Amino acid sequence: MSNQSIHPSALAALQRPSNTGDRSTIRKLSDFDQGVLAVFTSHDKNLGELTHRFDLLCPRNGCGSVILKAGIGRWVERDSVELDTAQESLHPDLPALPAPPATAHWWLVTPNMMEFENIGFTRPVQKDAVAAKKLKFLICAECDLGPLGWCEEGGNEFWLACSRVGYR
Repeated sequence: MSNQSIHPSALAALQRPSNTGDRSTIRKLSDFDQGVLAVFTSHDKNLGELTHRFDLLCPRNGCGSVILKAGIGRWVERDSVELDTAQESLHPDLPALPAPPATAHWWLVTPNMMEFENIGFTRPVQKDAVAAKKLKFLICAECDLGPLGWCEEGGNEFWLACSRVGYR
């Protein structure tokens, strides 16, 4: 075996967290005066389809990992989903979602998880004894903050809560 050493600057680059951004450039949905109206745009290919004009990021202070590049997710207003099991453990960067059956704003990502830049999944969770499908929660793959959204186990639709991601 050869005795090789790593240059100090290369070692520092390898130890630095990946995909992080300057927190001052990350905006939360609540930072926009017009709310969700300020973060979506009409998709050129499919008129009437609204996508996000900004990269979606982990909202955690100090992380800022890129979760999804601009224009990938489609804006949908649909039934809210209960993502949090205990409100007292809700992270300050994750606002509460409306209780079902109220609606919430979502970024729908299809056709598969390869559309994401950086996303993690929890183990399957049975939210309701009546529900046939188990849910997996979407979390930041860099720092494990979540849930940011959800998907059905084995499904091809991934739902990110508009209010639970950062924008840049």
